[in-house]
Amino acid sequence: MATAASDKRRINLNKKFTINKLTKIAILAALSIVLRRFFTITIPVNKKIGIGYMPIILSGIFYGPWFGGLTGALADVVGMLINPDGIFHPGFTLSAFLMGFGPGLISFYFFNDKIEEKLNLKIILSCIFGFMIIRLLLDSIWLQQYSRNPYRIYVLRRVPKQLIETVLNTIILKIIVPRVQKYAYA
Repeated sequence: MATAASDKRRINLNKKFTINKLTKIAILAALSIVLRRFFTITIPVNKKIGIGYMPIILSGIFYGPWFGGLTGALADVVGMLINPDGIFHPGFTLSAFLMGFGPGLISFYFFNDKIEEKLNLKIILSCIFGFMIIRLLLDSIWLQQYSRNPYRIYVLRRVPKQLIETVLNTIILKIIVPRVQKYAYA
C-alpha cells in the first residue's frame, strides 16, 4: 500500500518537472532580464520604474511557487552575471525568489489552482505582495546593509516608486494573463 502511494507521488512529480515547463521558465527568466535591463524608466534620485518582475510573477501564477521562485532566482543571478548593477548581495536573490514564490502560493494554494476563477484578485494580491512587501520592505533591509542609513528612510523614500510599479504591473498583468494562459499550459 505504501509503495502505491509513493509511486503515485513519483508520477505526479514527474508530471511537474518537464522539459517543456523548464524551457518556459528559462524563457520567462530571460524575458525578466531583458525587461529589467532595457525597459525601465529612470526618475529623479536614481530610481527605476519598470515591468521587469512581471515575467517572474507570471511564472508563479502559472507554474506554482517553486517554479516561480526558481524563475526569480535564475533571473537575478544570470542578470547579475551578464550586466552587474552593483555589488552582488544574496538578499536580493532571495527577494527575486520570493517575487515568484509568493504569487505561486497565492495562486495555487489560496485559490486551489483555478486560474480562471478570481483571476483579478490573484493578480492584485500577487502585485501587492511582490512590490509592497518584498520590494519595499525586504529590499529596504538589503539596501540598509550597504549604507547603514536607518531602515525607515529607505522605506519612506521608496513608497511612491513601489506604488507606481504595483499599479503599472497590475494593469499590464490583467491585460496579458488572459491572453497568454493558453500558451502557458500548452
